Amino acid sequence: MREQCKLLYEKMLAEMESCRQQSLTEKEQIECAFRTCEMNWKKLQALLHTYRFHSESEEAWFFKTIKPQFTGLIEYYALVYKAALFLPDDDQHDIYKFWQNELQLARRFFTEHESFYNYYKGGMTEMDTIYFVRANNDPTILPASKAYDIAPEATTSHDHLVASIIAREQYMEYVNRQMQRINN
Repeated sequence: MREQCKLLYEKMLAEMESCRQQSLTEKEQIECAFRTCEMNWKKLQALLHTYRFHSESEEAWFFKTIKPQFTGLIEYYALVYKAALFLPDDDQHDIYKFWQNELQLARRFFTEHESFYNYYKGGMTEMDTIYFVRANNDPTILPASKAYDIAPEATTSHDHLVASIIAREQYMEYVNRQMQRINN
């Protein structure tokens, strides 16, 4: 499974690079990358559907490490696309304020999930089998499903948070680049 996941992820990255190399508008590039990520996530779900994990630790590894690499990129491109849609048109001051607000919203996510963020970024593992093993899902705390992530057999109680961390870290880098362009 590890090798299949690695190959699928590398293939997805190459396809995303192809989106960037095409003569597309910024929004078209974002849409292309989003579709690429979504399509490869569906392929990973198909692999998951037929695969039986050998242990809880292997399952936890998949939902903590592999799945969020795919779904985190979907979420990242959704954030970038939303920003492209709502970005003010002309006034540099309004544009800069827009990016400042986006940065503040991303930071708020990290503040709201500080405990889990520290667990994840600190490389802790003692709660992995509770957070990332499907048999331990508590239906009362499962998140509202995202359109690309509605299959209960492909969801744990915390994998969406890892995806959101990955997405927002990348998005903050993107927002900072946009703000630097305005300042230069």
